[in-house]
Amino acid sequence: MAIACGLIWGVLSSLVNFLYLNLLLAAGAGYAIGEVVSLSVNRKRGTILVLIASLAVVVSYLVSIFSPWGSPFIQFDLLRLILDLLAVALGIFIAVTRLR
Repeated sequence: MAIACGLIWGVLSSLVNFLYLNLLLAAGAGYAIGEVVSLSVNRKRGTILVLIASLAVVVSYLVSIFSPWGSPFIQFDLLRLILDLLAVALGIFIAVTRLR
């Protein structure tokens, strides 16, 4: 699920060049990953599942920037870096709230 969300995240962010779009895409990826992890273990909850979902959101972000259409080193600036970190944190937060 992390790879699929990362590919979708990368495609959408390369097609639509909107600065705050990563926040919306990270929230969607966090929700989808949290829901899939929750469904795959029959709605059980636990710390291990939270760690798995958090790692999956990070992997999803890494797939989105290192995919062929992603551009990790083009348009590198401090604002984009801060927004990307906030987006990943938002995705992790939403994935964790789906599992708590």
